[in-house]
Amino acid sequence: MNTRHTFWERPNWLLFVLLPLFHYTSIKLTYLFAVTASNVMVVWLPNAVLLAALLRFRGKRAPWLVCLSFGADVLANMQSLPLHTTMLLATINQGEVVLTYTLLMRYGVSPRLHRVQDFLKFGLAGPVFAAMLAGLAASAVLRHFHNVETPYLTLARLWWFSDGLGLFIFTPLLLAFTRRQPTRQRRRLRHFNRFDAAILAAALALTAAVLSARSGAIGDVSITPTLLLPVAGILALRFGSRLTTSFVAAVSMATATMISHGMRPFGNLPAHVDVVRGQEFMLTLGVIGIGFSVLIDELRARERELEARVLERTHELEESNERLKTLSATDGLTGIANRRRFDETLASEWSRARRDGRPLMLAMLDVDLFKQYNDSHGHQAGDEVLRRVAAELETRIRRSGDLVARYGGEEFAIISHASNEDNALAMAELVCTSVAALQLPHPGSPFGMVTVSVGVALIAPQEADSIVAFLRAADMALYRAKLQGRNRVALENLTPAAAGTGSA
Repeated sequence: MNTRHTFWERPNWLLFVLLPLFHYTSIKLTYLFAVTASNVMVVWLPNAVLLAALLRFRGKRAPWLVCLSFGADVLANMQSLPLHTTMLLATINQGEVVLTYTLLMRYGVSPRLHRVQDFLKFGLAGPVFAAMLAGLAASAVLRHFHNVETPYLTLARLWWFSDGLGLFIFTPLLLAFTRRQPTRQRRRLRHFNRFDAAILAAALALTAAVLSARSGAIGDVSITPTLLLPVAGILALRFGSRLTTSFVAAVSMATATMISHGMRPFGNLPAHVDVVRGQEFMLTLGVIGIGFSVLIDELRARERELEARVLERTHELEESNERLKTLSATDGLTGIANRRRFDETLASEWSRARRDGRPLMLAMLDVDLFKQYNDSHGHQAGDEVLRRVAAELETRIRRSGDLVARYGGEEFAIISHASNEDNALAMAELVCTSVAALQLPHPGSPFGMVTVSVGVALIAPQEADSIVAFLRAADMALYRAKLQGRNRVALENLTPAAAGTGSA
């Protein structure tokens, strides 16, 4: 059993251990790398952990997941805030995630966020609406219970932006790494070429240069994180969602770290402006990188779907053509090969026999006194006789390469490879005996039952021989069988000189 596959199918004990641990760790990382000296949160990561879990497992065991995240939230924050304030803020955080998930399910958003419309609805439901409500509620709690002096709306905006960015950037990242990559993306990574390597090297070099800058410059050269915006789009186009979301998340956290540690990545701006500028950059980076990645994935998915439909339609057309081909080569009354199929097969077998130097046998069969049968029993009964005779011929002539066909009216034909006269006569005699054994009553026949007469022609074709003469010989043999009293076989063994008469 694939353990990884089973783990992602439904929540189990391992998830119940990892989720609070990951949630707790993300809170500590946020405080360590994304909080400024003035205690302003640039981006808040933990809510994305719970939302990604709810989306990945489609809400299964949601109460347990929410409770575990709530406990991790309280445990991580209780040292810096009073317990009642910590619990209220943790409740607001979990409520923000639950509201986002509820809205997404209410409006039919795919938990994979793999379509543009899903990504847009996600952005509106979580980072915009739910995060804004959470910011308003949390600001009220902080001002009432913690005596925070920051103006209410300013505090709400700071909470809103940090929460919204965390959801917007890190939820797609976690979803990208917890779902199976499309086959084409895996194949694309397996065929990593020099051009891809050059793109990645250039992206890493530019990223390193941007992150090493101080106050938005290296020496006298201005270099800010905005230079990385086109890189996100290029990575989305070439490498898919995993690498793109990783790049967006890494650059966003690096930018937040630079801001929180006073490195002023956007130049010598006031601290609060630097925070706002950083959040604007992270939002733009996410829209370009993640949004473009989702768009590319959707276009490729539609391309795959279109290709699948084309293949399916092509297969259906091929099957239809095969059916039409079969119908065009099948006699509608008896279900065996028709005259067209007979002519094609005779031509091909003639060429093969001439090439291989093997004898070819042609037997022409005629239902004896068939007109009298029709006159006394009716055409429907006559048709049934033809079907029964055809079925019997198909049963008896079963070797690979042999063909039984309806030649026309009550006349049938058999093409076979017989090694000599004895084999040809034995096959023809078997046909006569088998049809007579059907015991189909025929009062107008001297035998009292339906019988057939068979004319057989046998030849090893040479260059001078012709199919027309071969057919004529079989027909003449059939005529002799009828003259000799019907229900019998007559053989015509052609010599190369005899077969050469007639036109090709």
